[in-house]
Amino acid sequence: MVFSEGYVNMDNILTLISRPILTLDNIRISKNSFYRDNKWDFSTENPELRAAYVTFNFNLFTFQDGTTVCSLGNEVYLDIAKAYTYSLLIDPIPTNPKLSTLVKGQRYGLKTLLRFMHKYSIKRLADITEEDVNNLREDIINTPHIAAKQLTNRTLMARVKGFSYIEIQSPKLIDGLKVSLLQGITETEWSRANAAKTIGRFEKTTIEMPDIIARQLYEKATDQIECYQKLVDIREAKEKFKTIRKYKVIKKENGDHYYKPVYQELFPYGEFGITNGNDIRSMQSRLLAAGYILIAMFTGMRIHEVLNIESANNFVTESITYNDEEQVISFVISKSTKLEAVPTAYKWQTLPFISEVLDKIKAGLGNRYDNGHEFLFASNRLNFSHPISSMRMNQLLKEFVEYHHITHNGKLWHLSSHQFRKKFARIMVRQGLGIKALQDQLKHYDIEMTKVYGDPNLFIELQQEKFALSEELYEELITNQIPIIGGGSEEVNKLRKEFRGMSKEDRIKFLQSLPNKALIEQTDDGLCIYRPNKSLCAGNKSACRPADCNNSIIPANGKRRTLEWRMRENKRLIAFFKNDSLKVSHLNERIREIDSLLKQLITIEAHNE
Repeated sequence: MVFSEGYVNMDNILTLISRPILTLDNIRISKNSFYRDNKWDFSTENPELRAAYVTFNFNLFTFQDGTTVCSLGNEVYLDIAKAYTYSLLIDPIPTNPKLSTLVKGQRYGLKTLLRFMHKYSIKRLADITEEDVNNLREDIINTPHIAAKQLTNRTLMARVKGFSYIEIQSPKLIDGLKVSLLQGITETEWSRANAAKTIGRFEKTTIEMPDIIARQLYEKATDQIECYQKLVDIREAKEKFKTIRKYKVIKKENGDHYYKPVYQELFPYGEFGITNGNDIRSMQSRLLAAGYILIAMFTGMRIHEVLNIESANNFVTESITYNDEEQVISFVISKSTKLEAVPTAYKWQTLPFISEVLDKIKAGLGNRYDNGHEFLFASNRLNFSHPISSMRMNQLLKEFVEYHHITHNGKLWHLSSHQFRKKFARIMVRQGLGIKALQDQLKHYDIEMTKVYGDPNLFIELQQEKFALSEELYEELITNQIPIIGGGSEEVNKLRKEFRGMSKEDRIKFLQSLPNKALIEQTDDGLCIYRPNKSLCAGNKSACRPADCNNSIIPANGKRRTLEWRMRENKRLIAFFKNDSLKVSHLNERIREIDSLLKQLITIEAHNE
């Protein structure tokens, strides 16, 4: 049985889990692990990812008494954790999340639930009652933030992340849950409803980096990066230097002997302004931090994308002709795991001097590549095939701030890797970079996320205008009885009936609440009450299917002539393009769409008669 990132095999979990324990223990989970092991390691199947990202480590489940799920006496909880995790692997949930997502999710909701069960001595998932679930939710809400901050929806979300997976998998387990953990609503909805402070989906909590801090970091990093030359000189000197040690044999009264050093010539670290080898490693750490600062500040790359830069073939230039002049564009090459299940190569446009930064990092860390490292940001560990971790890089950034005493308002600046991404976006927006180009550079799926990284004031104002316009459109749509067609017409007609039965005060609140659920936008045919989960176009208006999409509403008045004309035109074009199968297929789909709308229109007209 082999599982790799983004794919798992399907077997019958009920059959396997009902077998004797001895048989379960001997099931091979991966090339490196059996069911009986307390770590299920899939790193061999996923060599491109760090082992921690693809390893289910049951030792991480800790309880209030200091024991873990693997400790003696806690076997029942270990059995629950393994049975549930195994079910995710061989009979996954319908969305079939990638392996690293399952590993991350295992550390949150499942841990919360097992800690609760251990605290109240509950031995089976099936034994959890409605009263227990109420107590569980109270415990989650009443447990204070570790840093004594307000409990936000994101904090609560982290505590219950994966609860929905546990509910989905429970019917596949012998003693699965019989109750709902979150009152039948989603983790997101529950977290928002019970948070002391709600943070929006696109709202970032990363502290904004002031321009004065960015300037200090840039200046210190450009100075610090030059230490590469001293590291190169030290390395060359050490390769030529041969340590000389001379000893004298000293005999003891009992006949034994020992060696006493009488002369030794060690490497002259003092000539390079340092004391020992530890100073070399400290200098290399500052070199790494300086390199990261410059690359991140002038590419906008995520931390894992910077750390995934390889030591070779990491920079490319391309020539383009613009306004009859040839221009050279520079790119950093790396891999991202954000857009694909496995690391995928991309290019990030940058300034030409970043090529020198990459070369200086490699030169300064020369001794580390002798150990077989293929990544530019190599660790000093022997035979380690991955770059330094993001946690280690954030630590190096904090040490860099302390070493160079970078302060703001009299305090050392609290620097984190993600601040550079937002600062890059701000710089680019000021320089006139368009939002689509910024989306491509930041490698965002959703352009709405990109807007958060640009100038927030502009997008906040536009969003407020959208809310105001949507409220007006909702009022016009709900309060009158204009006939409507489209995939969402039935839903709107139900809202109209609900609205008619409300009091005046309730009607006002009702209309004000609608834009918070979905904003209205104009389309070619009518209106779109855009809700991603009900969308057929995935946000691309050119792919609009108004007859089928639940977001589409079209005023029926005056539409017959337009729809009939479009029907005739499409049929004429089919005859014209009869030898082009792709165009004919597209036109037939348009005809089917129009025909469906016409049928809805005929139904409305017949009803009015």
